[in-house]
Amino acid sequence: MATAIIKVPFREDILQQIDLYVEKKVVRSRADLILSATEMYIRRKREWQNLFSYGEQLASKNNLSEDDVMDEIKAFRNNK
Repeated sequence: MATAIIKVPFREDILQQIDLYVEKKVVRSRADLILSATEMYIRRKREWQNLFSYGEQLASKNNLSEDDVMDEIKAFRNNK
């Protein structure tokens, strides 16, 4: 897989936090932490998009409005 090197500016306080993880051997390097964090962000973003898409499909299939969904959530929470 082809890779590219990019230059990204970070605030000093963020770099200090990253360096703490490197010092504690939680990650091997700054690059490893940033790559892992980026992959995790992209994966979670995709999962949320899929979840919202599924919800929209169900709402459309069952002819539900956003207000209907909110009413169901409130009713569920009140019955707990």
